[in-house]
Amino acid sequence: MRRFLGTAALLSAVLAAVFVPAASADLVGPITFESPHYTAGDINGQQGWSKTGPYDVAVAPTAGFPGAKPSFLFGKQALRLSNAVTSGTFGDQTFSPALDEQAGESLRNREFDMGFLISTTQTTQQPGLAMSVSPDQGNGSRMSYLRFEDQADGVHVFFDDVTDHGPLGTTADFNETDIATMRRGVAHLILMTVDFKPGPHNDRVNVYIDGRREASGTTWEDYYRYDPEQAGNGNQVPTVDDLELREGGAPAPPNFGQGFLVDALTYASLR
Repeated sequence: MRRFLGTAALLSAVLAAVFVPAASADLVGPITFESPHYTAGDINGQQGWSKTGPYDVAVAPTAGFPGAKPSFLFGKQALRLSNAVTSGTFGDQTFSPALDEQAGESLRNREFDMGFLISTTQTTQQPGLAMSVSPDQGNGSRMSYLRFEDQADGVHVFFDDVTDHGPLGTTADFNETDIATMRRGVAHLILMTVDFKPGPHNDRVNVYIDGRREASGTTWEDYYRYDPEQAGNGNQVPTVDDLELREGGAPAPPNFGQGFLVDALTYASLR
């Protein structure tokens, strides 16, 4: 119980210290997926959420999931996601409601912070289970990336940043790091802070898990600025105003109706 109370206290402290006090912040959350605002079933169309693809993502009662612990953090409902169905597409994935004010290096708000609780529905391994979470603008233009994989020894967390010093037409290097292994079947607090700065090579991302900084790196700004894959978009660096929760890679059909639980989702753009 001490561990659970510590997580609850940490969540409260993070929400109070990071998101609430900034008068210039545009804030969404914490989204707790509770009734009457949310109804068990498909998340698409609920309270500004979008999921137009056939993915196994839904608001679900937590009572049937032994991994929804502690129950006072997850409440009666949470967002459940599995990779029973996947695709290589982006725009039809799961997107959270958009902020009124985007964040980006050319905008008034140049910081984007996000936080959420995550657990697995089961206390035992769900082979092949994976999902990613990224700051986005509702169309798959991801500016950072965390991936969660349920492996034999726990849930591994991967962070990807980008190196591309240019000039225009230079292919970017995506640098992936396994930053943590989390115990399955218990709540963990994820926090990401993104600082957008005018010009290339200088945005900063920090990732914290259960209050400990596990990674620091760059955004994907230079991929968009220089990589030939983005020539069709004019090599414009995107802004962000929401989160993309994506199911890509190899599908794992046995995970249908199970997977990850996400709750207390909070994010903001700040000056």
